Amino acid sequence: MLSFVAMEILDKITIGTTVVAAGLHEGRHEMDQNLLSPDEIAIIRELSPRKRSEWLASRDLLFQIAALPERAKCLYDDFGKPYLEGIDKHISVSHSELWCAAMISDQPCGVDIQVYSETVRRIADRFLTPDDLAMIAEAENPLHQLHLLWGAKECIYKAYGRRKLGFRENIFITSVNQETGHGSGEIDYEGIHLSYDIYFKMLPAVAWVFCVERASPIHLIG
Repeated sequence: MLSFVAMEILDKITIGTTVVAAGLHEGRHEMDQNLLSPDEIAIIRELSPRKRSEWLASRDLLFQIAALPERAKCLYDDFGKPYLEGIDKHISVSHSELWCAAMISDQPCGVDIQVYSETVRRIADRFLTPDDLAMIAEAENPLHQLHLLWGAKECIYKAYGRRKLGFRENIFITSVNQETGHGSGEIDYEGIHLSYDIYFKMLPAVAWVFCVERASPIHLIG
């Protein structure tokens, strides 16, 4: 059983994080084949042992926070967005260097967890807008701010789940409040306009970000 930190929002969202030891889930593939879809089996066959551990741990975490009586298969729709078979909920998972995050929600959602790395600076021009650059210029820790903006846009991309979005052209972070750990963002794409609530924690080792599509005001508890 993985240990995890869970946070709930008005009983609509459950989100968890965990850290796994390398190799913890190696060998699980053969034991759990009957619980994996053909797409999932194909995916983990191509992964390195460490990535396989991360992948399996993120799914274990997802099933823990879903609190289902039986483990459901995690499948993918035509756009590659994951969902739980027979479960009328939205889900999202993420993993980065043995850190894993997962969430389940009544609303479209996305989660991203990223270990801080200088590499993000080299791809910054692919996703930063002038407004993003202004946020970074005002930040106490520019590297953390870069990861926050990247994670927020990644979450919105996952929540939308229909691909074809440009991080710079179509996904916009409209506010970030470091004190409350709350922000907002939106999509503007071919006549589609959607708004999202963003929540984040800048932990010592990782940036942890998640979002939900805004249908009504949401308030954090816990």
